[in-house]
Amino acid sequence: MGAKHLSERSNWQEEARTRGDLGENKVVEALAAWLPSHYRVDLKPPKIQIYSNGKGIVLDAQIYNTQTEKCLFVESKRGDNGGNATEERSYKFATPGMKKAVREVVPDVCDEPFFTIYSGKNFNGNGDQLPYVHQWTTKSGKRQKKTITPADYREKVKTAMYGQNYAIADHEFSNAQEIAQQIMEII
Repeated sequence: MGAKHLSERSNWQEEARTRGDLGENKVVEALAAWLPSHYRVDLKPPKIQIYSNGKGIVLDAQIYNTQTEKCLFVESKRGDNGGNATEERSYKFATPGMKKAVREVVPDVCDEPFFTIYSGKNFNGNGDQLPYVHQWTTKSGKRQKKTITPADYREKVKTAMYGQNYAIADHEFSNAQEIAQQIMEII
């Protein structure tokens, strides 16, 4: 993407942050409704300091099983307007080094510490998983449009996250019970 193209875009980061927060909250609410009472779900747990300079990572939620005394961190990625940043930013949680670093500083984390949940129109279209057209106006007033194909996004995630803990939330989190079941099998 060229500098001219980037400069003509509106401030998409603010909109993306707002939508992302909404997606994170919806994920936690949907999962909590299907997890038994011995699971505790915390939104935005404290930063996990994994680097020597005190920096670290902040995940969207932590789920703790009081019976097994194990926890799992949840990262929610919502994509609504195409692009590849949504799913590609999540792939770092599938790396052996990131998992090892978290296991070293969080004693009660399970063997596979991360569970990523993808949601939004990139993955579901308008609830039907069919392609849709995203339209926007640049700062200069030019109208742009692009066709988004949810099947392509689902395939990219399936390929990159093979063997990892993840789920793609259906429209309006209608499959929250199945996602909760996946989590209960882990912790």
